[in-house]
Amino acid sequence: GALAPYGDQNYETIRGDLALNLDTLLKIDPFFGLHPNLAPLAQMYKDGHMIALPAAASPYRERSHFDAQNVLELGSSSPHSLNSGWLNRLVGALNNQDMAMAFGQSLPTVLRGKNNINSWAPSSLPDAGDDYLSLVQKVYERDPLLSRSYAKAINIQDMAMDAVDGVNMQKMTRESRSGQGFVTMAGTAGEWLSRQDGPRIATLEIGGWDTHAGQGTEGGRLANNLSIFARGIEDLKKGLKQEWNKTAVIAMTEFGRTARPNGNRGTDHGTAGTVFLFGGALKGGRIVHNWPGLSDAELYQGRDLRPTLDIRAIVKGVIADHYRVSDYVLNKDIFPGSETVQPMKGLLS
Repeated sequence: GALAPYGDQNYETIRGDLALNLDTLLKIDPFFGLHPNLAPLAQMYKDGHMIALPAAASPYRERSHFDAQNVLELGSSSPHSLNSGWLNRLVGALNNQDMAMAFGQSLPTVLRGKNNINSWAPSSLPDAGDDYLSLVQKVYERDPLLSRSYAKAINIQDMAMDAVDGVNMQKMTRESRSGQGFVTMAGTAGEWLSRQDGPRIATLEIGGWDTHAGQGTEGGRLANNLSIFARGIEDLKKGLKQEWNKTAVIAMTEFGRTARPNGNRGTDHGTAGTVFLFGGALKGGRIVHNWPGLSDAELYQGRDLRPTLDIRAIVKGVIADHYRVSDYVLNKDIFPGSETVQPMKGLLS
């Protein structure tokens, strides 16, 4: 897929028709190469602004997308065992209710919980007139809760207008619901995060990774999605401007693809995959791994890449270094029950 272990002697055999062409692979490392559609990320790696962590997984070991996503976003060891997402709990630990923003049509589970989180997505509806807004303000002004919510909503809209200045909002709305949406929203998020009065934490989502059939190699469904992903990260960097140098981005998914293609030339519900970190705050230009191997004896359940890294260890390491959060708070409040999972140190410069 995204990061091919071309140095593993079993790679081409086990991937079969889905093995990437070694001549077009972006060989950023003597053992690992990026898909050719990830050229912008290869440059980030060269600049020291990317870390790849292959063979990573959450504690979940079944094959439901919904439960796997739930475990990933709750930061739990089993589905539906917590009532808030780990990023919402981080906001609570940092005691800053206005520091996080969800970019997209819905609030992801990772940001849901008792701490209030802002969200924004482009709308094709016409803007409300000043007279109407003035009337709403008068209706709300005597209610402390409603007046605060109204003021926050107006502030968010003002920041949005600044971030998308000169952009056709209807066009942006259409793009946000298409394959271009991740790129559009990533660039907007970067502009927003670059502001001194903007959020410090943001979430973005991109779907389309469940390639049960016709996955493709250098071209096809997966290749198209990888191109969109890379362009989105590139636009996020452009939007952040100098703030990129203080930024850490975590890109992760609920589980990886199977090691072998299925009969439809796809890879479905696997186990371990690759976590990518981006940003100028990283001690980057590295691939951090404990590679398990691709021989039959080394696969998980005879079909998947075996996990050797816990995603929670990666996330805990980023949080610990980026926000100076103690191990006690990480284990008690943000990832409860994870005392045996040690934060991965040294990911940030």
